Amino acid sequence: MKIMLEKSSLKNILFYFAYSIYLAYNLLDTSFYSKYIQGFGNLLIITILVMLIFKEAFDFKINSRDLMLFIILAIVAGLFYSYMGYNYAILPFFIYAARNVNITTILKISYRISLTLLIFIIVSSYLGWITNYITYEGGREREYVGFRYSLFGSAILCNIIFLKIYLEKDNIKWRTLVLLTIGNYALYEFTDSRLTFGLGMVLLFLTMLIKIFPKFKRILMSKITIASYVFSGILSLYFTIGYNHLSEWHSNINEFLGGRLSLGYSTLKYYGYGFFGKEISLVGNGLDVDGYTTTATYDYVDNLYVQLLLKLGLLFLIIFILGMTLVMIRVYRLNDVYLYIIFSLLALHGIVDDLMILPHYNSFWFVIAALFYKTKLDTQNNG
Repeated sequence: MKIMLEKSSLKNILFYFAYSIYLAYNLLDTSFYSKYIQGFGNLLIITILVMLIFKEAFDFKINSRDLMLFIILAIVAGLFYSYMGYNYAILPFFIYAARNVNITTILKISYRISLTLLIFIIVSSYLGWITNYITYEGGREREYVGFRYSLFGSAILCNIIFLKIYLEKDNIKWRTLVLLTIGNYALYEFTDSRLTFGLGMVLLFLTMLIKIFPKFKRILMSKITIASYVFSGILSLYFTIGYNHLSEWHSNINEFLGGRLSLGYSTLKYYGYGFFGKEISLVGNGLDVDGYTTTATYDYVDNLYVQLLLKLGLLFLIIFILGMTLVMIRVYRLNDVYLYIIFSLLALHGIVDDLMILPHYNSFWFVIAALFYKTKLDTQNNG
């Protein structure tokens, strides 16, 4: 028994260490610290994969469920590598390795590292250690606060808010909610990242309502919400493919979404889409490590559902939506109201940007494998 406990502990430590390195590197890579660490990327990926292999090698046992999950995620990893890049390809392997690891610990690691590095990067930009890039466009002033795009810091904070509320649930203090609200608003004032700010505020507001009216949980656990990813996917494709700039209400929605509809429409029209994926390279507004913008024509699609359609094809998009709907069904059956709200908001998040596909912007991917391996999540003991 003692040996088994030691093996189990070592397996967990290998995962936590591999994930901590991966998370810290990728968070720093979104900032102007990127130029100091970019030479270590390939070595880092190899080191992480070796640690995950050793983690699986300890007390190795194979069963049909493990094998099926591994095959599915390996196919997804192959598609991600072919059409989206290696940074996406490692996510399925992390999800697989997380299936038998304490989820609470993973989320706590995510919260602490993300919060520490967010503060570090922002403070660094104001101390002059790294660049605080500022843009002026259409009457909007946007500070990048040390990041290589204005949205990155706001997206990281949104994930931090989700993590803190989920980890503490009903036990979260009013003081914490107020501090998170102030921090979210302050970063919004600097970066003008309206949509990610709004998502964070929705969860904060709903959490406050639950604290005041505990019975409000019953309303939030509506069965209709199970179809969040179906609704979000259909709405995304309907308004993007059918976008008409002559329509006043289409134009109003497009303006509210920061031009996402028109950009998605023009990119889909240019590249087309099919049943299977294709290799395409989209040009965004993000800066390089030296703070320079690209001279190529901007055609980046922020909408996750449209981007999956473009790069991975209609088949993968359907599988993704169905898979996430199964996740929603599982969370509903667990009666975990906070996780239910968070996954619903992530479905909406996919409409406004594609960052939620990466674990340094969305730590809740690690919950997915555990949802189908455990009758109750570790975090359900909290609150």
